[in-house]
Amino acid sequence: MLLIKRGILRMLRRPFALAGGLGMSLFFLVVYNAGIGGVGFLPEFGDGGYLAFLLPMSLVSLAMGSAAGAGQSLHDDMSSGYFRRLYLSPVRRWTFVVAPITADAVATGIGAIGVIGAGALFGVPFRFGAASVGGLLLLALLWGITLSALSAGVMVRTGSSEGARIVTTAVFPLIFLSTTFMPRDLITAQWLRIISWGNPVTYLLEGMRYLLAGTAPVEFFLLGLGLTSAAIVASLLFALSGTRKILV
Repeated sequence: MLLIKRGILRMLRRPFALAGGLGMSLFFLVVYNAGIGGVGFLPEFGDGGYLAFLLPMSLVSLAMGSAAGAGQSLHDDMSSGYFRRLYLSPVRRWTFVVAPITADAVATGIGAIGVIGAGALFGVPFRFGAASVGGLLLLALLWGITLSALSAGVMVRTGSSEGARIVTTAVFPLIFLSTTFMPRDLITAQWLRIISWGNPVTYLLEGMRYLLAGTAPVEFFLLGLGLTSAAIVASLLFALSGTRKILV
């Protein structure tokens, strides 16, 4: 618990990083809506318009930005010798990884609440009221913790500073290879439609849209929830199994 508290306090002592990620997510939300939002009258976007369709992109990208924190924190502790000092204490090694992942989860939750709150101010509909807000937070947290655990797992195995960023760099293109900006029916490139169908981020985005304006069927929400739940279990196992090799 002390290590978890330390990780959360370390994250809170760097408010500019959290505020910067939230600010960039809201900036892109406003800019993309201003530039592409004119298509929001089409029936594929439902009653919520283009802004409700685009809001999940901000939640997904914000969680991706927060996910690199665990890997970077692990790298800082490894290079500073902090883990070496703890090695002779009764602290179990798996807690070295759980603490920064928990801090990332807190950062993702705070940021997601900010994005959802901004969406409410902009008039984005929440189809099921408080249940929609809870579902959006759940999906954002599952996605963020998955990436955070992957980042931590890579870091404890490599010990290099690039390990903190490799997961985000690898996953980032998936956002643009999904239905981020347009519904699948309006995507004209056949190759992109095929890729988006097999892209797990598509089901995460569409699952969130089911909770907002209802532009996706409930099956997409269930698929998004199932895929992210399976991914978080696999990523946590990946991270925790690597603690035996952590470089102290």
